[in-house]
Formats: sequence, structure tokens, C-alpha cells
Amino acid sequence: MFRFQAQKRTVGPDDGAACHAHAGAVAQSLLFFALLYLYLWRIVEPHLLFHGAGTITDFPSFYQGWEFAREHLVYPGGLTLYLAAFLSQLFYYSWLGALVVTLQAWATYLCVARLLDGANLSRWRIVGYIPAVLLAVLYGRYTWHFPTTLTLSIALACACGYLVLAHRQASPAARLITFAILSLACYLVVGGASLLFALLCALYEWQTVRGWRLTGAYTAIGAILPYVIGVLAFGVSLDDAYTRLLPVSGRVLHYVERRRLLVVVCALYLLVPLVIASGLVWKRFRLRRNPLGDSARRAMRKERPDGRTGSFAVAIRRYWANPTLRWTAQTLLLIGVGAGIACASLDQKQKTRFAVDYYAFHGMWPKVLAEGRKNPNNRYVMHAVDRALYHTGKLGDEMFRWPQDPAYLFLIGTGRDWVHWQSFNVHLDLGLLNLAEHSLTESLERLGERPMILQRLTLIHLVKGNLGTARIYLGALSKTLFHRQWARHYLALLDSDPGLSTDLTVQHLRSIALEQDRPLLGVSKEMLLLALLDKNGRNRMAYEYLMAWYLLNKQLPKFKKQTERLGEMGYSELPRHFEEAILLYVYGTKQPLSLGGYQPRARLQEQIGHLLEILDRHKGNKQAALPELAKYHRDTYFFYYLYAQPGKVE
Repeated sequence: MFRFQAQKRTVGPDDGAACHAHAGAVAQSLLFFALLYLYLWRIVEPHLLFHGAGTITDFPSFYQGWEFAREHLVYPGGLTLYLAAFLSQLFYYSWLGALVVTLQAWATYLCVARLLDGANLSRWRIVGYIPAVLLAVLYGRYTWHFPTTLTLSIALACACGYLVLAHRQASPAARLITFAILSLACYLVVGGASLLFALLCALYEWQTVRGWRLTGAYTAIGAILPYVIGVLAFGVSLDDAYTRLLPVSGRVLHYVERRRLLVVVCALYLLVPLVIASGLVWKRFRLRRNPLGDSARRAMRKERPDGRTGSFAVAIRRYWANPTLRWTAQTLLLIGVGAGIACASLDQKQKTRFAVDYYAFHGMWPKVLAEGRKNPNNRYVMHAVDRALYHTGKLGDEMFRWPQDPAYLFLIGTGRDWVHWQSFNVHLDLGLLNLAEHSLTESLERLGERPMILQRLTLIHLVKGNLGTARIYLGALSKTLFHRQWARHYLALLDSDPGLSTDLTVQHLRSIALEQDRPLLGVSKEMLLLALLDKNGRNRMAYEYLMAWYLLNKQLPKFKKQTERLGEMGYSELPRHFEEAILLYVYGTKQPLSLGGYQPRARLQEQIGHLLEILDRHKGNKQAALPELAKYHRDTYFFYYLYAQPGKVE
């Protein structure tokens, strides 16, 4: 059984083998966690989690200064939340975020291994790698549970601290005092996770001689302490006192987005106590069946006559006795299983959505299009793709090479919680500042004080001339880690040029934005786009989105009417889909072809002739002609006009 007292022994011949085994374990862990780091850095890309894509509702904000720190010191667990908020900001860079997670996983591995050693379960040290694999699963599914998992790591470290300190204490009274002090400190640092600390300490005492008394005392202290300190001393609610920073907290269970993969987080918390409890029960069961112990059983096995020296089992044992072969086999198996689970659980579609949203937010349009090809049937991806097509000058030429629907342009008909984050950028680009501000305010309420939201709100207030409000946001951004340079730039610019006459972005938005007092909510998208063109007839994005709106809704008469503005927009040639729509209008109305001075493409006229020929061959049956038309004309507006069935969208 486990004893806290260290036993003196002389140096024996097995010391060299023990050192070799220790070196092998260290090398194995180094290799495993190096590969974990590379997987997180290059495959998961933690900067996408920092961005959040509007789906992570509990990503913490962090501000420099004593005031923000003081807010986290007035309740149990606040210190861990402060640390989690700081470390979370490092996800801004993928290599730093991957390093944070890898170090956390490594520290957890060392804690689990130490706890298993203390329970005389050293052969089960492989269990220490399971938390790292589960963390890879969590991040590969693009969920955010970092504060909760960080709390687990700290609670395990506290349990290791108790093990070290109690190892030096011979009397039960001294160990009880040690536990009480550490339990108080642990509760102040990790809140409700101190229950896990108390459970682990109780398990260690349970396996010692007459340790059941301390086990009962530890259980009582662990159960009462949150109420005494949390409820009575700090005045927090009963739920927060016992569950804050645990996966079963109401702050987690109340939100659908935060419950994703919660079962994995619960498995992380239950893993160590269940393994230790199972190991202790198994050891006692084996001891009852074999009172002489493992050493006597091994000696008895050696004394048996070896009549099967050529058997397969003996050969395996002989090769397994080779330390190098054993280490190689174990390492390959460990890495293979871990890599297989991590890769199988990677949510590539979710990653694509996060990546497309990140690239669109930062104006990296070619990357939006390249990444969007991986998941073109997602409405959020296609919303960003349509913006990217406009900003790369391809909306009128290539939009029907992608799956299209009228709702994609503005994400109409989508759940309100999601649409605000996705739509504020397109509203800002168009000049609909009030709608953009409304979406940003809703996102701020739902997602918290994310620097990206504060940046966009600042820009809107600068354009509107609300400099006092803009300075408040800039003051907050100046205390962040990675957005303070942007904030300081605008604070200095406001001092030197209050009108921001030298800022091209602000001046451009002022030139296209609608009046501040104009009602926008409840107005149809068509009317909004027309109003933008009335304000500034050269607002090319408003014009192309209006034309795309008419195309997607098959409103060819309205589309044809707006072709009168083509000359004002400065097109060197007519966009392909525009000409396709005009040809359809001409064929449908039997009016003469008029392209407003642009030369018609002979190839497009041949295409529509070929399309009509295919339809005639199938006697006008569109379904029968579908395979052949898709083969030759799928990327044209002709094909969309024939087969798309857009709903009524305003």
C-alpha cells in the first residue's frame, strides 16, 4: 500500500534500468507534445478561435491595468478567470495559442503522472496522455472551454502540492491542517473545482492505514468550504459557490453554444479520480486473490519448467524485454492512436466557416474564395464569398459559379443571434451605418467586448462625428494587448485632425452613408440599395448588390431598367451575368437587343442558342434536360434562371 513516509534503500542493479526507463518516458512525452503543438498550430490554427466567427459566446476580454484585475479578485475563482482571460488573448497568434494549449496539456500530463505514481499506479502513466488527446478533440471541433480546462489543470496541480507536502507529515493532524490550508487556497483560486481537489486528497487518504477518518474529514471540509467562504464570506450565489468554473455551471448549461462537447470536458474532470479509484479497488481485489503479492507470483512463474521456449508468447516476451523495441512500439502506438483520434474528430466544415469569416473580416478576399470552395453549401460561407466576389471585381462575372440564393447576400431568414455578427461588415461596406451599428450593438451584447466589435463601433462613431463616444471605445482598445496601436493611432489623429480629413476610410464612408436620422429597420433591401444610390450614384457596391438582388430574385424588368446606370459605374466591359440576363430579357420580351453601348459577346449568344436547342430536343421538359444543361451551362445565369426557385425575400 501507499505510504507517505519515504523508505531508505541501497543502490541496486535496477537503478540503471530505472534511469533508462525515465529517460525513455521523457523522450516519449517530448515527441508526443511536439506533435500536438504542430497539430494545433498548423491544422487547428488557434487564431480562428480568437476570432470566433460569432459562435463563441464566452471568449473573455482582457484589459491592462489594476481596475480590470481588481474586478476578478472579489469572488472565488476570479484569479483563474483573470489568468484565463490573459492567456486567451495569446490565441491571437496561432503559434502562441498552440503553445499555451500544449503547455497546459503537458502540465496536466505531469500532474496526472505524479498523482498515479503517488497511488502506486505507475504502470498506468499512459493515462496521463488522455487529457491531451481530449484537448485536441475540443479544439479540433472549434469549441471554447479553455477557462474550464485551465481550472482543471490548476486543481490537479494543487492535489500534487498536497501529495508533496503530506509526504513529509507523519501525523494525521498535520496532514489535516495541511489539507485545510491548501483547500482554502485552492477554493479562492479555482472556485468550485476545489471539490475535485478535495476528492483526490480523500482518495489518497482512503488507501492508507486507518485513513478512512481523514477521508471523512476531507470530504466534510470540501463540501462545507464553498458555502462558508463563497456564500457567507463573499456573498456569491449558492450555484456559483459550488459550480463556478465547473462544466456543470449554470453559466455554461444556460447557453446552447457553450454546451457543445461538454461531455468531453466532464470526462476530463472525472478521468483522474475514476482511474485512481479503479486502480485502488483493483489492487485490493488482486491482493485478496494473491496474498503473497506480485513479486511472489513472478518468482513462482520463473520456477516453472519452461517447456514452451519456442512458443509465440515467449518470443513476444523476449522481444518486449528489449527496452528499445518496447519504447518504439509504445511510442508509435501512442502517437498513432492520438493522431487518429485528433484527425478523425477534426471538424473541417466548421474550420472552413471560421476561416472564411476570419479572412472576410480582414479583407483577405482571395483566401475567402479559396477557402470557400471547401464548403460552398453553407449560407454563412456563401455570404462571405459574395462579398469577396464583389471586392475582387468578379460578382457580375462569376457569382453563378457558386451555389446561390437571394438570402445569401444579406442572410435574410437566418436566426437573429447569428445574423448580426455576419451582417455588420456588409452593411458597413455599403454605407448602411445605422444597420451596422445595430448589428454591432447586438453582437456586443451577445459576444462580449470583443476588440473586433469595438473597432467597428469606433469607426462608425468616427464617421458620424460622435467623437466623444469614439474616444471611449478607443480608450478601452488602448488597454488591450493587440489592438492598442490601432487605438493610439486614431487617438493621436483626433488630436491633430478632429475632422479626420486625411483618413481615406472615414471620408469614403461619409461619402456613401445614408443620413443618420433615416429609418432603416423594416425597410426592404431593395429600397435600401436604391436609397444608397440616390445618395451617391457612384456607390458601386450598392449598385452591384442591387443588380445581383434582381438577378437572384429573377426580376429581369427591374434589372433591365437599372442598366441605364452602367455608364456611370465605369465598367470597361459588361459583366458576363449582366449580359446573360439582358439576353434572357430580350428573348422573353422580343425586344431589340440593347447593351447601352457595350459590345455583345458572340459566345454568349451561341450559349443561349445551344441552351434552347437542348430544351427543344427534350420537348421543353426542364427535368429531362437538366443533366445535359448542367454539363454545359451550370455556371451561367441561364441555368440559374431555369432551375432556381428563390423564395419571397424582402
